[in-house]
Amino acid sequence: MRRPGERPGLRLWWALCLALALPTLLLNITLRTWLPQGSVPLDMAVTGWPPLAQALVMRPDAGLAQPPWAWWTTAWLHGSTPHLLRNLAGLALMAALGTLVRPSRQAALAGWLAWPLTQLGMLMQPSLGSYVGLSGVLHAGVTVLALHAVMRPSRRPMPRLALPAVSPLAPSVAGLRLGGLALLAALAAKILMENPWAQALVASTSSAINVAPWAHLSGCAAGALVTGLLWVLAAGSRLARRCH
Repeated sequence: MRRPGERPGLRLWWALCLALALPTLLLNITLRTWLPQGSVPLDMAVTGWPPLAQALVMRPDAGLAQPPWAWWTTAWLHGSTPHLLRNLAGLALMAALGTLVRPSRQAALAGWLAWPLTQLGMLMQPSLGSYVGLSGVLHAGVTVLALHAVMRPSRRPMPRLALPAVSPLAPSVAGLRLGGLALLAALAAKILMENPWAQALVASTSSAINVAPWAHLSGCAAGALVTGLLWVLAAGSRLARRCH
């Protein structure tokens, strides 16, 4: 049986994916007025970028002295066309995974909150003059979905005469939990292999830029932190209602 809030949660998750994808594409098109590929030159100081990109980028070396919108907008900027395409492909996978997992409103809200929190974690890399891209937020989103799948409560048994509310092809709760655990294990292994503690930037031939592995760790940590906090608040609220 479909749980209350499941369908609105999925819509909220799709809205998050669109809020990440559409401005990214529009910004890339707009920046082509100044830059041939619409991507920012990461090998150049931010002061040499087009004014629009300067206004939107988040700069870890500036600490908390950021424009308030930069915690969100920096995710829409990209350093190369392969960087953009890889992140959009990852975003499509995150949307598809959300459709399979069907996050609750609480999980979808965690995804929205993890977006700026991921960039906040980049302040722990003050050697970086800029940070752009969706990869950190994508890691946060996958972490949120994996934790939601693992913590998903069992469905209540349906009355005998009730018609099933979900497709018989939908994954079982046990299957979702196993899948969530596998995703968490894969994320942990990926972070350990990238070793974000060793260096701030790593050359990526597939993205044609130097990537910041700390962003992936920051995204996973942000997703886990917000998911855990909202879960504790929801559990406390349910307990308070029972006591009254």
